[in-house]
Amino acid sequence: AIVANTAKTGITSDQSDAIVANTAKVGYTEALVSANTDVAANTLKVSYTQPIYSVNTFYAELGGYVIAVRDGGKHGLVVAMQDQGNSSWYEANDLLSDANNHDVNGAKFMDWRLPTKRELNLVYNQKSNIGGGFSYYWSSTEVDGYLAWSQYFYDGYQANSSKDSTRTVRAVRAF
Repeated sequence: AIVANTAKTGITSDQSDAIVANTAKVGYTEALVSANTDVAANTLKVSYTQPIYSVNTFYAELGGYVIAVRDGGKHGLVVAMQDQGNSSWYEANDLLSDANNHDVNGAKFMDWRLPTKRELNLVYNQKSNIGGGFSYYWSSTEVDGYLAWSQYFYDGYQANSSKDSTRTVRAVRAF
């Protein structure tokens, strides 16, 4: 730990005016700052490396399975590891926002949403890795005020469905 030289031992008064605080917080992590309330956060992120994620991989810290990446793996799209239930298109967000409808990793996040039509196809392509039933799944992509796109997870067929129809819901989130 860094301790202040409050006694200014070995320092002349001229030298003490020239000493500057460790504002870069070199060597301090957010965890150390949390444990020591006398130290300010390492806002410059000295010695911090942003994680790089790979597609087609499960990451508990992201809440699910990565199905798309961009910016060299720093950002992308995660799909939940289980279905959130069955509902009409109108009620799908209620299922997505309920932590009880997610596994222990997915329940940590509140930004789950329905996948777009394109994203739902990415989810379908990973069904052997993430599980899921042979039913129609909702997308967020609307056809009009009464219809939205869904995809059949038996053969990948995409069709428009009445928003009042009951379909399966599987969540995605960006990271």
